[in-house]
Amino acid sequence: MTSSAWLSKDHELVPGTEVFRSERRFAMEAYSASHSQLLLRSDPVDDEHDTTIDLLFKPVRAVKIPAGCTGLAVRCATVDETAQIMTTVPRVRPDLGHRVFMLESQGQSDYVVSMAFGWHEGILPSVQGSFFHTADAYLPRWPTGPLFGLNAGFNAASVQDLIHALNSDADQPARRDRFRYVFVVIADVGTETRPKISGAGVFLTRADAEEARSLLAVKVTSCWIETLPIAM
Repeated sequence: MTSSAWLSKDHELVPGTEVFRSERRFAMEAYSASHSQLLLRSDPVDDEHDTTIDLLFKPVRAVKIPAGCTGLAVRCATVDETAQIMTTVPRVRPDLGHRVFMLESQGQSDYVVSMAFGWHEGILPSVQGSFFHTADAYLPRWPTGPLFGLNAGFNAASVQDLIHALNSDADQPARRDRFRYVFVVIADVGTETRPKISGAGVFLTRADAEEARSLLAVKVTSCWIETLPIAM
């Protein structure tokens, strides 16, 4: 099953209208200061569900949500609810495009103030942080986090984690949402008129990569180091 929606227009977000409902459990997965993005997630549970549901709000101006909830409905706040909540949040106004989304679960009401809301349900690849963050033409590298923006390093792996991953069964299914940076020596083994780029080696420390680069540099047209994340 795959379903998704992205709602940001007035006719899509009519006051009082319910825009999403699920009986599954949701919890906050990530927040990114870049574009003020808030991600809530329902993970697959045992054999009951095989899909992941990601809910994204952005740009977020205010949040009042629980740590987790079972059963969740998201609806656009009524005009009265919007006015009441916005009086408590500075620099938030409907004429600026801000909207109040009510999050209701088991008789409790919370809210998120943002401009847009969307969701995606499907099979989340093991090396993809979320449905809302993938590599693109401008940054064709594996995203190290569930949301676009500077990675704070909370999902960075230790050296011991890397050793364990290298010694474990490579075919074992698991989420690959942690990372550790490695240093890749890249060489141009072509000519000045016909470049031919080739990966020369991967190193765990920059010092080792610099030493390897210096040894290769005299043999090739050019040689440099790229820092890349390894999924774990």
